[in-house]
Amino acid sequence: MKRIRHFFNTLQTNWSEDPAARGAAKMTAGAILVAEGIFGVARRAVSRGRRRGKNSAGGLLGGIIGVVVGIVFIVVGTAMGPEDYPDQVNTQGEIVDMQTSRNDEGQTMYTPVYAFEVDGQEFQFSPSMRSSSRPNIGQQVDIAYSAADPRNARRTDGLEGKVHWMFIGAGVFVLLMSLFSLAVSVALIVLGIMLFRSGRADRKSAGETGSFLSDLMSIASKASSGEIDVDQTAVGQPGSSQGNPQSA
Repeated sequence: MKRIRHFFNTLQTNWSEDPAARGAAKMTAGAILVAEGIFGVARRAVSRGRRRGKNSAGGLLGGIIGVVVGIVFIVVGTAMGPEDYPDQVNTQGEIVDMQTSRNDEGQTMYTPVYAFEVDGQEFQFSPSMRSSSRPNIGQQVDIAYSAADPRNARRTDGLEGKVHWMFIGAGVFVLLMSLFSLAVSVALIVLGIMLFRSGRADRKSAGETGSFLSDLMSIASKASSGEIDVDQTAVGQPGSSQGNPQSA
């Protein structure tokens, strides 16, 4: 939300009438927006209460990582999802027993044993999943099995039957949020470059010159280190009169 606020704060800024002052302020604000869009550094500079080195990745990098993580979750969830049997039959079963084991930490783990009937014959099976929660003997569960071979069966309700949807849902959420973050980053970068170029044009009209790249990197570096107070730039103050030559 802070990045979006930075974007609109800059759009609402009342720039100085003095070309040199206006150019310096625009270049500062533009460089901060570019740095925020690419690296997320402006937010780190504003967050004074945080210790440096403990902030999550932001900007383009954070968005790209989020997209990758979201896709991985979706792929894993899809791979975990069971395929329906061609001759699938749904029925009711129950937990009739449980198996116990221990994990690497020595904690007792439980695996339920399910039972269901087909034409008066009982079939039992156990899932590959195990849990630290003790199953309730006699609990009714939903079972899907193959009519041709009822030994091919699985539970379709509870965590066991829905866990793949949890992965897919989490992946979709992360993916959408990351795509939105990427869109915000691109908007910040585009606005920042436009503003920076406009500021350079203002300063050039006032007789000041300098390298585009060196000016941009210099101000972005100051924003990252906290040397420039973002709260006092167009990024931080909506609608304020901006144009202090010392800010650049």
